[in-house]
Amino acid sequence: MARAEQKELDTKKDFEDKAFKAANLDAYKRQMLEMEDSFGALVSQLPSDTEVPGLLEDITNKGLANGLEIASIDLQDERADEFYVELPIAIVATGSYHDLGSFVSSMAGLPRIVTLHDFSIETARGGGDLRMNMIAKTYRYRDGG
Repeated sequence: MARAEQKELDTKKDFEDKAFKAANLDAYKRQMLEMEDSFGALVSQLPSDTEVPGLLEDITNKGLANGLEIASIDLQDERADEFYVELPIAIVATGSYHDLGSFVSSMAGLPRIVTLHDFSIETARGGGDLRMNMIAKTYRYRDGG
């Protein structure tokens, strides 16, 4: 008897869950469309392989516009994840403290997603400027997993 009552309670609970989902189906569909739009907007910020030279040019221009001397910008090996491919870029730049800060800040304004990692700053040879080493990472959507 207790088993039949428990089964009845489980069935009622299952029915309530399904009735709630059915009543909110239109809201779920709208939410799904909004999420697809948001996902599409984020994916459009991820560069394709052909846009990497443009990204390197943008980074160089940001450095020069902020008064830095760019010693090197080196592409590192890509790292594949489940949904995206990460491309690390090693950057070495020299300039004043404020110029370095302005450069880092201006990187947020790039039209692509670029994150900055592994900063090290030291006094540059021969004077008052600073030398910054960092890794900039950009990402692209991994088609076909």
